[in-house]
Amino acid sequence: MINGGTTIHTADGSSVTITPRGIEYDLHVRNARGETIATVVMNADDLAALNADMGEHVDNDEDYDQGYADGYRDGQEAA
Repeated sequence: MINGGTTIHTADGSSVTITPRGIEYDLHVRNARGETIATVVMNADDLAALNADMGEHVDNDEDYDQGYADGYRDGQEAA
């Protein structure tokens, strides 16, 4: 589990910063300009479930390759 803060950067320049707050975690979602567009509060179980679900897709080359085959590039749907 995340003990200190961690930031995940996306291909379009956005970011998600995960910070522990007591027994919960704050997820601050920022757009490419650094503006906070959402703050989500999760407990440890919800964060673990999100992480596990992301791992199934992020670590799966078939899902990654299919996303690009479907027209997604750098986190943006092709115009």
